[in-house]
Amino acid sequence: MDLKDLLPFLQEQPAFVQQIASDIFPFIIALVIVLALRVILTAILLRPLRALVRRSASDVDDRLLEASVSPVRLAVVGFSIILVTFLFAFDIEVKEIALTLGRAMLISALFFGIVRWFEVVSLRPATFARVTGWTIPERLLPFLNTLVKYLIIALGAIFVLQELNFDVAALIASLGVVGIGISLASQDTVSNMFGFAAIVSDNPFKVGDFIRTPTMSGIVESVGVRSTRVRQLDQALLTVPNNLLTNAVVLNWSRMEKRRLDVTLTFTYSTTVDQMRQAIVEIRALLENTEDIDPESVIVHFIDFDSSSLNVRVIAQALLTDWREFTARKEAVFLDIMGIVERLGISFAFPSQSVYIESAPRTEASAETLEQQMAAINARNDDEPAEAPGPSEQ
Repeated sequence: MDLKDLLPFLQEQPAFVQQIASDIFPFIIALVIVLALRVILTAILLRPLRALVRRSASDVDDRLLEASVSPVRLAVVGFSIILVTFLFAFDIEVKEIALTLGRAMLISALFFGIVRWFEVVSLRPATFARVTGWTIPERLLPFLNTLVKYLIIALGAIFVLQELNFDVAALIASLGVVGIGISLASQDTVSNMFGFAAIVSDNPFKVGDFIRTPTMSGIVESVGVRSTRVRQLDQALLTVPNNLLTNAVVLNWSRMEKRRLDVTLTFTYSTTVDQMRQAIVEIRALLENTEDIDPESVIVHFIDFDSSSLNVRVIAQALLTDWREFTARKEAVFLDIMGIVERLGISFAFPSQSVYIESAPRTEASAETLEQQMAAINARNDDEPAEAPGPSEQ
């Protein structure tokens, strides 16, 4: 449509005024139309939808509608630009630019809307398992949600750039070269991120577990994308890169189902056979009837004649995982064992050594030698002069 046909008074103006008007006025009018259509179409589309979602009890549809406001406005602007290009007789170059821009805005609005909707619904374990049949850990969801969100944005950017006549293949190839350089420079960070994914997926430990590796031990306080924080027994906070944890042997004490009670009792050699048999029977019965002790795991046997003791091995599995509860049960069992040993009159042995000294047998030759020695001593005493009298004796 020619602007002179819409505004006849322009035909009476000078040529340069007509040229300026034909160059500027269409853009001004197009901008006004675009803004007006943006307001009108947005209101026409969103108002009935808002009235509809108010009737539902769930707030999900309300949040989805609010998330759709910005993408709808962007789509209306793109549609208005395309519409205006057909209302005015723009140059072919301007029309191509306007149509390309309008289509790019429509594509951007589509992917923008997908991202906003994904932010509302996101990934949830129940929904993900129902759709795919796979179960994902709760801790992995923030990482997966961020990854999916950026994948959608990257896919939308590729479509928009392709619509704007960019060489997407060359751009992706260039980004690939740049990505190789970045990955080489940040390989530790990337390995830590994969380590985080491995920790969350394999689930060797969780926050609150007590773990031990060849280099450290402590309680896990947090598992991050790059590192894991562990509180040691001395209350020092240790930050461990995730790739080191995934490559290390991790012992998780919090995952045990039982704790092992293993002790060797040492009795003195004065213990009789009957006392030993009775002690073994009573200790075995004690453990089999003790609460929180697995009776199938009880082992009580006389195993060794040691250098200073008779050894009895006592083994059992306590159905307790908490360390304090286990030590309390262990204390009660040991006190009961001491009571059994004391009642049977048995003594506990401790490392000791006995030294036996035997005197040599007395013979006639040794007796004669002793008599000769005594006679020589007496002869020396007789030959010694008497002492001079003292002053008081004179």
